[in-house]
Amino acid sequence: MTGTRRSLSIDPTTLERRDVMDLVNGLVAPRPIAWVSSLDRSGVRNLAPFSFFNAFSTQPPTVAIGPGSRQGVNKDSLRNIRETREFVVNIVSYELAVRANQTSAEFPPEVDEWDVAGLTPAPSDDVTPARVAEAPASLECRVHSIVDLGTTSSPTNSVVIATVTRFHVREDILDGYRVRPEMLDAVARMGRNLWCTSRDRFDLPRPSSADPLEVRDSPPRPLVDAATGRSDQRRSQT
Repeated sequence: MTGTRRSLSIDPTTLERRDVMDLVNGLVAPRPIAWVSSLDRSGVRNLAPFSFFNAFSTQPPTVAIGPGSRQGVNKDSLRNIRETREFVVNIVSYELAVRANQTSAEFPPEVDEWDVAGLTPAPSDDVTPARVAEAPASLECRVHSIVDLGTTSSPTNSVVIATVTRFHVREDILDGYRVRPEMLDAVARMGRNLWCTSRDRFDLPRPSSADPLEVRDSPPRPLVDAATGRSDQRRSQT
């Protein structure tokens, strides 16, 4: 075990915006990616990825995303969600990472991100925005609430809390209702332009109520593929 190392105490109010962004995005990582499809009131579609995304409840199933503003103007996704109160979260697999990244560009309003990335819209069941047919899974969402951060004069991100009304999951990803992570092959964001996969995994049993210290000194155990006898770590490098 390494000894205690010196830590820096950093006041974010003394930093430039980019420096705070580097700290938050680098430390709160990896972050799953919500590839959000939305529509405005007139039916113009938008597709954009957000790495400020996670799940916060299962009863009811609830997720949240953190779309932002640029120079005080809501991004298209946030504006659309405010108008219609619904959207779809599409899960980004490794195979789709490049195309998801393409849709993060600041396109003018007349450019359709779906066409740029060469994606197929599939009809949703409960909401109007289409889901990405190529995505391994999609979550249809209706807004529960929106919390605006920052100030009136200096708006930044907003937290959109939404209830998942429908799941769409590719059949080969599921074992019953358990997700097979190796088939989902989801990617995540870290700091700056760094992305990562979820291919290296280890098993870490939760402490029991009877003996919560039982697993304190147990090292993580790499998961082993029953068919090949190889660990996830080895498989991810082949």
